[in-house]
Formats: sequence, C-alpha cells, structure tokens
Amino acid sequence: MNQSMNPIFDQTMNMTQMFNQNMNPMMNNQNMNLMMNQNMNPMMIQNMNKMMNQNMNPMMNNQNMNQMMNQNMNPMMNNQNMNQMMNNQNMNPMMNNQNMNQMMNQNMNQMMNNQNMNQMMNQNMNQMMNQNMNQMMNNQNMNEMKENAVLSRLVKEYKLCTQDNDLIQIGCNFGIEKNNYYSWRVTMIGPKNTPYENGLFTILINFPQDYPLHGPEFKFKNKIYHLNVDFENNLGHICLSSINSWRTSGKVRDKPVYTVKQALFDIFCLFYNQGIEAAYSQNMALEYQNNREKFNEKAKQWTKDFASGKN
Repeated sequence: MNQSMNPIFDQTMNMTQMFNQNMNPMMNNQNMNLMMNQNMNPMMIQNMNKMMNQNMNPMMNNQNMNQMMNQNMNPMMNNQNMNQMMNNQNMNPMMNNQNMNQMMNQNMNQMMNNQNMNQMMNQNMNQMMNQNMNQMMNNQNMNEMKENAVLSRLVKEYKLCTQDNDLIQIGCNFGIEKNNYYSWRVTMIGPKNTPYENGLFTILINFPQDYPLHGPEFKFKNKIYHLNVDFENNLGHICLSSINSWRTSGKVRDKPVYTVKQALFDIFCLFYNQGIEAAYSQNMALEYQNNREKFNEKAKQWTKDFASGKN
C-alpha cells in the first residue's frame, strides 16, 4: 500500500511541489514586487520622478512653449497690430502723401498762379512803365514843343523889339544874356530934364517857361534913386502894377493885350513920374514930398555914381 500509495503520493507531492514552485515564483514575484516596492520604490520613484519630470518638463515645456507660442502669437498679434499700425501709419503716410501731393499740387498751382500773377503784374508793370514812359516822352515832347514854341515867340519878339522905331527913339538898346533868349538885357538912356538925364540904366528881363501866359520879371541892374525901385535891398525890383499883375496872374487890368514893348514904355515913364503910393521907402517918400530939391540932387548923384556907363 505504501508502495502503491507512494507513487500516487509521490506524484501528488511532486505536483504540490511543482505547484508551490510555480506559485512561489508568482509569490516571489509578488514578494519581489513588494520588496521592490519597498526597497526600490525610493529609487524608482526618484528615477521615475526624474523621468516624469523629464517627461513632464516637456509638457511643461510644451506649456511654456504654449506660453511662448502665445507670446509668439502675441507678437503675431502685435504684428497684426503692427500691420494695423503699419496700415494706419504707412497707409496714412500714403494718404498723407496723397494729401501732400494734393497740397503740393495746390502749392504748385498756387506757385504757378503766383508766377502767372507775377508775369501778369510784370506785364502790367511793363505796360504801366511803357505808358508812363510814353506819357513822359509825350510830356517831354509836349514840353519841348511848348518850349520851342515859347522860344520861337521870344526870338520873334526880340527881333521885333530891336527893330521897333518907338523903342529906338526912347533910347532902348537890346541884348541877350549868355545867348539865352529867356533873359534879355535892355539899356535905357535917362531922358532929358530929369534927375536921370544921360544915365545908362540896364533893365534885366527874365521870361518864364509859360510865357506869354505869365509876364516876365523886370528889374534894374544898377542902382537908381527912385521911389518905385527897391534900392535898399539892392534888388532893383520895380513896383509897377501893370508889370506885377502880368507877372503874377497873367492878366493886366484894362489892358487885355500887354507886351514887352508896352512894359518898357511904362518903365520909361517912371523917369518922369514917381508914384508916392507905391514907394518902397517911407523916408524917401517924405523927402520927395517935403524936399523935392534934395531928392533930385540925390537922384543925380546916384545916376553919376551907378549909371554913368563907367561902372
């Protein structure tokens, strides 16, 4: 029985051992796992943590990358903003350039207008200058014509006076000052039976540019003791209403036509008649009225001293 049982027992034992052996590895593996968990866990955990950190770091890095990407996206956004800014800033300059072009065109137009205006102004100025020059030339020509007309009249009148018998009879002798027909020189001989007898009295005649509209100025060149001749200031001016009216206003009262010949005859008459009302000197007028003899003696002496022809 033992032998018969032994094979079975043995077989059973063997099977048990094999099972134990098979189970033991499992158990051992479990134990090993437990042991490994107990003994290896710190290292494995540390390594695993490292590995996980390494693996997580990429994830974190990925997160950081996302942040970076976000940051990079932000530049993209910034780029978008930049594009907007560029669009705004760059397009605005384009718009500004367009506006600038418009302004430049306006300025150019204005410059052209100003240039055209300047040209027009220059043309107008040239026209005005030409007109003024023409007017000046016309005025100058007119003045020359008038002057020539006056000069021609003076030359003609001078010749007539030199040939006039009435003027010759009263002793008038004519001459021209420095070949200028606007300045005559007339010499008169003092009439007889007057304090001025045999005196040579020179009368200067200066004609204006608008003669005969205005008369000439008459004055004695040499001193003469006469009520109506200004001798105190040594000017020789003659106070005669007809001559003064003709010289200042161009008109002579009661004589619509007054000439040099008539003026010389009026001056000649002053040797005979002296007008007390037009006397230059009050003392001389009193002397003429109260002491005619004394007055005549002075007049004779002045004629000898200043009108003898020697001075």
